[in-house]
Amino acid sequence: MAFPIIDIHFHSTLKPFGQSFYPNENPKDACSEACIWRSDPPTDEDEVLENLVGFPPYRQSDFSSLMRGGVNVAVVSLYPIETGFVNPTVLSSLARYSVDLIALFGRKRVDYIKSPSFNYFKDLNDEYNYLLLLDKKIPTNGRSQYNLVDSGAALTQALPTESLNIIVSIEGAHVFCNGHDVKDPNNWSTLDADVRSVKAWKYPPFFITLNHHFNNSLASHAQSLFVKVLGKDLFDQKEAMETPYQENGKYISPRGEKVIDLLYATDNGRRIFIDIKHMAKETRKEFYQYRAAKNYNNIPIICSHSATVNFYNHSLNLDKDDIEAIYNSNGLIGIELDQRVLGYNDGEKGSRFWNWIKNIFKSSSQKDKFWSGYFWKNILVIAEQCYTMDNTQNPWRLICLGSDLDGIINPLNKYRTTNEFQNLANALLADVQDYWNNGNSKIPQNHLGIDAHDVVYQIMYANALGFIQQNYK
Repeated sequence: MAFPIIDIHFHSTLKPFGQSFYPNENPKDACSEACIWRSDPPTDEDEVLENLVGFPPYRQSDFSSLMRGGVNVAVVSLYPIETGFVNPTVLSSLARYSVDLIALFGRKRVDYIKSPSFNYFKDLNDEYNYLLLLDKKIPTNGRSQYNLVDSGAALTQALPTESLNIIVSIEGAHVFCNGHDVKDPNNWSTLDADVRSVKAWKYPPFFITLNHHFNNSLASHAQSLFVKVLGKDLFDQKEAMETPYQENGKYISPRGEKVIDLLYATDNGRRIFIDIKHMAKETRKEFYQYRAAKNYNNIPIICSHSATVNFYNHSLNLDKDDIEAIYNSNGLIGIELDQRVLGYNDGEKGSRFWNWIKNIFKSSSQKDKFWSGYFWKNILVIAEQCYTMDNTQNPWRLICLGSDLDGIINPLNKYRTTNEFQNLANALLADVQDYWNNGNSKIPQNHLGIDAHDVVYQIMYANALGFIQQNYK
């Protein structure tokens, strides 16, 4: 059974944009490594390497794969790479190779980020302009086109005729640093104008995370990188990680509060919603308090790619308080397809590699059930809490897909690229049916007339669509 699909968190530009730094690559040619349509499906060797190091050395969300997987709407997250990625804690030459291998940024791009002239805000605009290159155009040696949209209304109008519709988001408010040193106040002197400039884009971002992987002088971040080389952490996230800022003793700095105000404001352009992913737990608490103090509670909270603490008890994941805050704001939660975040690493004993070896011998249907189970369990935690809070409302309405494919994640082995999204949807359908067939479900079967097919349709498509139509304007 085919389902329409919306995913609210992809990094489709990250790898091909990095390859565009090589002068012999052409972003407008579908055969070029620099083209967003270029497919790079995983090989058997890729699968072995992925299960050894925990990261996929292939493309997961190129636009050709989106089309094959039945993705109708993709929220593509722009990410000017933080300099913490190219200032590692281990031997520079080895780290340079490791960064390129793990993320496929491209060594030319890595060298550019290391240069003194690197500027986050310029890089943001460059990546945005890269995405504009083929908007509504068929590339050389290509057959399809994508359609950038600037609002929920434009999306509604485009859906009957356009196969692949793209919405822009941003990961990390460090993008408003007009330089490469986020701790230099001079690099933030144009903050007001830069936010206004982004809001004036032809296709303005729908939402932005305040945090990403490293200190940005705005808010304290959660630990998110666990890569080790020679027994040491490859990346040092410690600065400002889950600690308050000295200047005000808070987890959100005065500059961070200003960024929140500028993003939420409507007198400087369209509102940009704030995505709480990558905030430390204490940062999220402060954020909810700040919203209440500033009368922002009617603005929906987004968490674009996450899971719950029930299966991976880490500051990065959502707990009951977070789910309640998002529910009360009529927000949206995207469930991520990362093994670690969903709880696989904690749930399975032994090494990642040997667990992968054991799973090789399972049947295809057993693999579907096994891997979709981690996705489903996290969905169910959120839905059952929503049902407990108010059983007169649709308990599934907060939840959608936010895969984070082509981010630095270790995807569920059965659903490693967007090509497998239809299989994921059908496996999820079986999970919902099993839940209601076991006779012990907290949410009654067909609650409010919503059957198993409706649940999957809502999670994979309709919840995100309704949220976009109502709020992206």
